[in-house]
Parts: sequence; structure tokens; C-alpha cells
Amino acid sequence: MRYVIVIAAVTFFLFWDGLYNHGHYLDVTVKEMSRIVRYVTG
Repeated sequence: MRYVIVIAAVTFFLFWDGLYNHGHYLDVTVKEMSRIVRYVTG
């Protein structure tokens, strides 16, 4: 049940971000993740 709540919350956040912020937070998150992966992998 916990996982269902987490998945629903993430899905709601992604919809909200896409509708109201044009994916701004998603874009920042992807950039940060790729930067961290590049830093870790060298």
C-alpha cells in the first residue's frame, strides 16, 4: 500500500509540474542526475 501512495504522489507531481511549470522541476532533476552520474563514473 505504501508503494501505491508513493507512485500516486510522484505521478501527481509530474502532472502538476508538466501542466503548471512546463516540466521545469523534471528538467532540473534530469540535469542534476546526469551530472551526478558523470561525476561518479568519471
